[in-house]
Amino acid sequence: MSSTAQAPSPKVRKLEKSTAGTIVNIMVIVDSDAITAVYPKNPNARKDNPTGLNHHEGITMLCNIENYVGNINNDPANLEFKANVGDWVSFHAMTVSGNSQSAVILYDVSSLNGINVFNVFHATMETRTGAVLPNPASQDGLPPTVQPVTFFSYDSKVASQGKEQLGLKFALYTLDDTGENQVLYDYFWFDPQIDVK
Repeated sequence: MSSTAQAPSPKVRKLEKSTAGTIVNIMVIVDSDAITAVYPKNPNARKDNPTGLNHHEGITMLCNIENYVGNINNDPANLEFKANVGDWVSFHAMTVSGNSQSAVILYDVSSLNGINVFNVFHATMETRTGAVLPNPASQDGLPPTVQPVTFFSYDSKVASQGKEQLGLKFALYTLDDTGENQVLYDYFWFDPQIDVK
């Protein structure tokens, strides 16, 4: 398998998101410099044995402002938000450079403590045939180009309110010496606490 950045292999089925429920989008923002300053590149990286982030280094999680309550214990990787049973929660991930320099691919979200605030998370993909991208032929990027873009997320329906410890795993890619190719640095995981009010 190549160590060049690749998309995850999501289940082919696309989850049907009810229009009656709210979709709470959670963005996991990864500061790759904070991680690479602490953890050396792993030449033996395996996705089934990710390196744990001991202190949630470089991780910030954000959600929709109307759902946001706060961060637990002032840790930006522990999120408290409002949601109702039956609402959808979608985890997305990117680096602070928007994946343009270093990049991350989220590849697993699962419960660690069996509380089951969430149903099982599934990798899903949605292709927008008319997604807009900055126009490379224009100095300000406008008007945009329009082309198909596939977006990946990990989605679940809220099963109950409460606190749950999740395990989130992601692959981190950094630029090679040419500055052209994103190559695997290591696989990581962290264990945020999520409080659904």
